[in-house]
This record gives sequence, C-alpha cells and structure tokens, in this order.
Amino acid sequence: MDKFSLYAGQFLSFREHFAPKGHNACAGCGVALAVRHVYKALDGKVDDIEKASWQIPWEQNLIVGSDTGAQPALLTISKGDNGEMLQICFDNEAMGKKNDTSVIAKKLPAVAAASGYQYAATACPSHPFDLIDKVRKAWEAEGSAFILVLCPCPVAWGFEPENTVQIGRLAVETRTFPLYEIASGYYSITIDEQNARPVRDYLARQDRFAAVKGKKAEALQAEINNAFAALKDKSKINA
Repeated sequence: MDKFSLYAGQFLSFREHFAPKGHNACAGCGVALAVRHVYKALDGKVDDIEKASWQIPWEQNLIVGSDTGAQPALLTISKGDNGEMLQICFDNEAMGKKNDTSVIAKKLPAVAAASGYQYAATACPSHPFDLIDKVRKAWEAEGSAFILVLCPCPVAWGFEPENTVQIGRLAVETRTFPLYEIASGYYSITIDEQNARPVRDYLARQDRFAAVKGKKAEALQAEINNAFAALKDKSKINA
C-alpha cells in the first residue's frame, strides 16, 4: 500500500453522509466503503446527496441501456435540467456466475462511452485517491458520466472482512480489474502496475476461486494479459 493512501481521509470532508451506524451492511462491505468515499467526494457539489436515486439490483435492469440481466447496485444523480446524469455502479460481482472474473459488468464503461456518455471510468475503494478524483471528474464533465466501482464482498467472495482493501488492491495489481478512464472517447490507464502480480495471487485469497487452478488459472492469466494489452493499445492511440 502506498503511504499516501493512509491519509486519504484527511483530504475529504469530515461530514458523514453515510455513517457506519446508518446502514446494515456486513462487516468489511466493499459497497459501503465505496459509497462513503463517493458521498464525501461529492460533498459540497451536490445539494442533497442523500436524496440521490438508487436502483435495487434485482428490481430493474437500467444500467446505461444494458440488457445483461444480472445487475449491481446503481446510484444516479441528476447533473442539471438537460437530462444529464452521473451514474455510479457498485459492483460486488455477487450476481455473476460463480468462479467468473469476466463478468459482463466490466464491459459497462465501454458501453457507456459508446452510448454517448462523455466520461466513463473504473474505480475501486482500495485506491481512494483514484476513486475520488474520478467521481469529481465525472461530476464536472460536460454531459452524462458513468463509473464502475469494484466492491469486494467478504461474504460472496470468501475472505475475511478485514481484508477488503487488500483484495481490491490485488484485483488492480493483477490487472484483473484495471483502473482507467474514457474522457470524450479517449482512453487513459490511471493506475499502471509496472510489475503486475500473477492472477493466482488474487485467486488464492478467495474461496470462490477454489476450483480455478492449473490450466484454468493459466487460461485466465492469458485472458487478463490480452485484455490489458488491448486496453494499453487504446491508451497509446489516444496519447
């Protein structure tokens, strides 16, 4: 962990919009941590963030026109009178298939950009500065914006609650969940781990991947390598 991440909270409002006593999430809930970061990032920018619109995963299928069926929680905030909005998807991968690190939700930033959203990005509460910066960029961008936030889930993923941030960092460091943004169609990788860790380091820390070993793990590593190479090529084109 970089030493500056330990002090991320000191750069945010001390006002709590989403206090621990105000929800019934499980211990170590990645969604609860991410929502807290988001609300603090928007403090002073949104008049009444507590009244923002939430969509329950199992009730509707309304993320940027997607029709994938299984959807994470979605926060929608109006940015003005022209229908522009900020959408933040809190994905704990609990609704995807078991042992699947290639859930459809990961494609949503590209779907959003192709649908006319002027800003789209991925984020994770394990990297608070990156998440907070993207939330503020998304709010200030002209037009609608979308952020997909990976939210580790101790219960569904099978790890100890105190390891939520570590699991999130492993997702990024193994490039299983790369952090990038798309601004006006231009791609940019925001966290580039020069010495990426092998995906087995990520798999080994979660009970849900107990069966992903040997050739399955090798195939997944190849898939991750190819996906990141493609993402890097897109970023180079836009450089």
